Amino acid sequence: MSFDILNNEVNKGLSGKNNGIPMGFNRLNKYIGIRKSMYYLIGGNTGSGKTSLIDDAFVLNPLDWILSDEGKKSGIELKIIYRSMERSRVYKYAKWVARKIFLEQGIIIPVNKLLGWTDKMTKDEHDLYLTYKWYIDSMEEIITIIDGPENPVGIAKQIKQYAEDNGETIQMDKYNKFYVPNNPNTITLIILDHIGLLKTTKDQPTKKDAIDKMSDELRHARDFYGFSPVVVSQFNRSISNPIRIKTGEVDPQLEDFSDSSSTQNDADVVMTLFDPVRYKVTDPSGYNLGKLVDEYGAKYYRNVKLAKNSYGEDDVRVGLGFMGQLGIFKELPKRKDITDDDYESILNKSFFLK
Repeated sequence: MSFDILNNEVNKGLSGKNNGIPMGFNRLNKYIGIRKSMYYLIGGNTGSGKTSLIDDAFVLNPLDWILSDEGKKSGIELKIIYRSMERSRVYKYAKWVARKIFLEQGIIIPVNKLLGWTDKMTKDEHDLYLTYKWYIDSMEEIITIIDGPENPVGIAKQIKQYAEDNGETIQMDKYNKFYVPNNPNTITLIILDHIGLLKTTKDQPTKKDAIDKMSDELRHARDFYGFSPVVVSQFNRSISNPIRIKTGEVDPQLEDFSDSSSTQNDADVVMTLFDPVRYKVTDPSGYNLGKLVDEYGAKYYRNVKLAKNSYGEDDVRVGLGFMGQLGIFKELPKRKDITDDDYESILNKSFFLK
């Protein structure tokens, strides 16, 4: 019986039915990728670009792939429930559209200009923006953004309701039941940004209690429904400890995640995002950080590490170019292959258009 269950999954893999969705980062995709029944945890300090990485790797690059000819031929359906507990959906849509315009047109319309906070858009810029209505419309078919903090019980109820609306729970016998989705080719991502903003309740009176309860519910969503949680978490303050900075030991560890260890224990994949320039230390991957900071002090680099990978290699590092203005990440050439021209293209932003 057990072999039959395993063999069924093996045969599905041979026929391509277990294929996932690419993240848009070739080296990261080699080790992890986006697939069913995986719990992803991404951690970093405030201002490191955690949300931008989540948006790039788990929302926008997958969306572009799903809309491509290759994605359409794959038969894979993508659904994303995005709990944006820190930023409203209006700001997210604005940044996502600005990102898309730059990647396709090479024109930068910053969010503050798009929304008229400072300078107003020119007529040509506004006309260009209007041509991207289709992009927001296509998002609405795949992504559901829910604004504001919520408690773990409320989020769990919403996940359960979504599962019931899109599948059926079958009771096999007195002790066993299983979930059958309406479309077995659907990959459902449950994104929480970020878990430290969860509301507490009478039953979960502390932040740790709320995070522990939420992680337990997400583990259930992964194991029973086959959904894939994607959780953003802050680091605690120990990484800023003067002793660690003095000794240069600021490379993020699993112990640096804030408030609770349950997320690290429950997750299948744990990724850390690190800005070595911020702490004035050498880059763990060996890139020349001096060539990744422009004349105004803007930093165009982040280091990402697979701190945990339950089904593959861990402690893998990838250097990423980072255009924080629009939240765009792109894999750098390997350190041994990067050239001065590459460094220059990162600072003048043409690298992100290649």
